[in-house]
Amino acid sequence: MQSPYRPDNAEPQLALMPVDGPALPEAPGFRLPDEHFAVVLNANAGRVTPRVRRAISEVVPRDRLFFTESPEHAREVLEHCVEREVDTVFAGGGDGTIVGVINTLVGLRERADHLPDVGILRLGTGNALAHWMGSGRPLRDLRRWRSGRVHRAVPVRMVVAEDTLFPFAGLGYDAAILNDYNWLRQRARGRWWDRMAHGVPGYLLAGYLRTLPNYLRRDPARVTVYNLGGPAQRIGPDGRPEGDPIDTGEIIYQGPATMIGAASTPLYGAGMKMFPFATSRAGRFQLRIAALTPLEAARNLVPLWKGTLRHERLQDFWVDRVRLVFDEAMPYQLGGEARGYRQEMTFGLAEHPVTLVGQA
Repeated sequence: MQSPYRPDNAEPQLALMPVDGPALPEAPGFRLPDEHFAVVLNANAGRVTPRVRRAISEVVPRDRLFFTESPEHAREVLEHCVEREVDTVFAGGGDGTIVGVINTLVGLRERADHLPDVGILRLGTGNALAHWMGSGRPLRDLRRWRSGRVHRAVPVRMVVAEDTLFPFAGLGYDAAILNDYNWLRQRARGRWWDRMAHGVPGYLLAGYLRTLPNYLRRDPARVTVYNLGGPAQRIGPDGRPEGDPIDTGEIIYQGPATMIGAASTPLYGAGMKMFPFATSRAGRFQLRIAALTPLEAARNLVPLWKGTLRHERLQDFWVDRVRLVFDEAMPYQLGGEARGYRQEMTFGLAEHPVTLVGQA
C-alpha cells in the first residue's frame, strides 16, 4: 500500500543491511576493568539512601564518586568525566537516570574523541537495563570492578525520537499503566498500603484496578504505521523473517492498536521480555504492534512477560525508521518515564552505538 510519505523525488535511502541477510546483532565483547572510571548516582533516587552512599564511598575513591542533585548538575559532572577522558561511567538511579546519562554523553560527542562506556547499576524501580546486563547489588558489582573481574560490554544502537535516545518506548497500554502507577503511588503516600504501591505489585495493582477498567469502556485507537527507512520485515512466530520485505514509503500496518512499542533491547522493567527479537537483526530495532483487548492482555500476562506470547493480534517487525499516526492522542512512555501524550511519533535508529557495561 502506497503512503503519502513517499514523494516521487525522494532520494533513495540505503538499507543498513539486507533484511534477508544474516540476523547478527552488534557483537558483545568483554572489558577488563581499569582505574579510569567514575560513578554517577542520582542523589534523589529512592534507593540512593544514606546507607548506600556510605557503603559505596568505602569502595569508590572520592574523586571518582559523584551524587547529582539535578539534570544540570549531572551534565556538569559528565562534562568533567569527558574532559578527564574517563573510560567508563557507572550510572545508577533507574532506567530514566541511565537514559539521561546516555543522552548527555551523546550530546558531548563533538567535544571528545571517545565517549565513555556506560556501566549499569541497579538502583531504580524497573531496572530494565540492569536486568538485561546482569547487574546485581550495586556494592557487589562495584567491588567486582575494583577487583579486576572481567565485565561484559555490549554496543547498542538506541532508538531515537524527538532528539532523545532510549532503549525502549511505547504508546498505549504500557504508558497508561505507568501513568496509573504514578497516580497510585501518590494516593498511597503516607497510608498503610504505601509499600504495596511500589515496584511490580504497584504496577499490577494499577493495571488491574485502574487501567483495565478504563480501557474496557473504550474502543481501541486506530493507527497507520509508515515505513520511512530501509526495507522493513515482518517477524514470524519463530523469530525468523516472514513474508516479503516492506519497501521504503509503504504502509507497514493500518488498523486498531492498543499498544505500539519500539526497542533495541529486549526488556521492560522488572525483567518483562516485551521485545524478544530486539537484538536479533543488525541495523534494525523491533517494532511491536498489539491490538489485544484488555481482557486478552490480562489473560496472557505470563507468556507476554516471558516473551513467548504469539497471537494473531500481536505483530512484530524489524525496522529502522517509522512514523506512527493515531486517530487520537495516546499515552507515551520513554525508557519507563511518563512523557505525556502523542498523536504522531517518528521512531528511528541512532547512528552510533552506545556501549553498555555489565556483569559477565
